[in-house]
Amino acid sequence: MDGVDCLSKIKRRLSSMSAAEQKIGKFILSEPQTAVGMTMHNLAARVGVSEGSVANFAARLGYGGYTELKIAAARSLSDGGTPTFESIVESDSGKDIMQKLRDSTVDSLDATLETLSERDIAKAVELLLAATRRIEVYGIGSSAMLAEDAAFRLLKLGLPAVVIKDSYISSMSALMLDADCLALAISYTGRTHDILKTMRLAKDKGAMTLCVTCFADSPLARLCDHALIAVSGEAIASERGSSGKLATVSRIAQLFIIDTLCASIAARRREDALERQNRIVEAWSEYWE
Repeated sequence: MDGVDCLSKIKRRLSSMSAAEQKIGKFILSEPQTAVGMTMHNLAARVGVSEGSVANFAARLGYGGYTELKIAAARSLSDGGTPTFESIVESDSGKDIMQKLRDSTVDSLDATLETLSERDIAKAVELLLAATRRIEVYGIGSSAMLAEDAAFRLLKLGLPAVVIKDSYISSMSALMLDADCLALAISYTGRTHDILKTMRLAKDKGAMTLCVTCFADSPLARLCDHALIAVSGEAIASERGSSGKLATVSRIAQLFIIDTLCASIAARRREDALERQNRIVEAWSEYWE
C-alpha cells in the first residue's frame, strides 16, 4: 500500500466517487467500528448498494478485496481513528494558519494525483488538441480567475483558446460552436446554473465538452464528455453542509490539473512549445526593466 491510512484515504477521495461509492464511504467514515465487523453482504444491504459496488469501492482504493479493506480500516482505528481536515479557528496564529493551509494543500494535491488516472489525463489532452477551431473556457465567480489562467496557458501553447466569464455572452457564444470546438468549464461545485446552461448549449451544437470540478457526481460532471475531478477536504465538508470551508485549497487542486494538462501538451509539442515561449519572451522583453 501507499502508506496512507484507510480512513484518511476514503475521506480525501470521497468527493471524487460515484453516488454508490459515496454511500459506502460515508457509512464507513461515520461508523467505522461497525463497518469493520460487517460482511460484504451486510454492508451492501445496510447502505443500499450491490455487493459489486462494495468490491469496486475496495478496488478503487487500491485494496485486493473487501477483506483487505476491512483490515486496513481496523488498522486505522487502532492508530487513533481517521484524521480530520483542519479548520482555522480564531486562536490560530498566522503561522498556524499557514501550516494548516499547507497541510490541506499537500493532502489535496496528493489525493488528486491518486484519483486521476493516466487515461483521464490523456483523454483530456486529446480533447484539447482535437479542438482545431476554438476552445472556449467558461468560469463564473471565483472560478473565473481559474478559467482566465487556463485560457492564457493554452493560448501560449498555440491552442485557439479564449476565456468567457460573462453568463450572457457565454451562452450566446456557445451557440456558435461546432464539432471542431471544445467547451471547457471550470466550476468548484459543478452545479452553477449559468455554467450548466452554457455547456448544454455547446453540447447541443455538437461541441466537445470537458470540465474541471470538485464533485464527480455533480450535474456538470455527468453532462460533459469528460470530467477531471480535483479532490479536497473542502468539497467533502461542503457536501456535509459545513459552511466553514471555502474553496481555497480546491482552487489550487484545480490549477494543478490545468497545469498538468498544459505541461502534457507542451511535452508532446516540445519544439513548437519552446519556439513559442522564446517568441513570447522576446515580445514581452520591452515591458521589463
